[in-house]
Amino acid sequence: MASKRYNPEEEQFLRQFVIPEEDRHRFTTVPWTGEYRWFRSANIVPLEHYRRGRVEEGVRPQAA
Repeated sequence: MASKRYNPEEEQFLRQFVIPEEDRHRFTTVPWTGEYRWFRSANIVPLEHYRRGRVEEGVRPQAA
């Protein structure tokens, strides 16, 4: 199970300093290296904004 990595206040703060991905190509050619990123479009949720929950030792997730 994944849980949200940033709370709404942290996201609002980070968005003040980070260019949205839709505009990033206009300002830099540096490839993305894993830091915080965000999208203006509401239907896109970057997976790095979530972290995996801890898996109990000895318990394997069941395949679907």
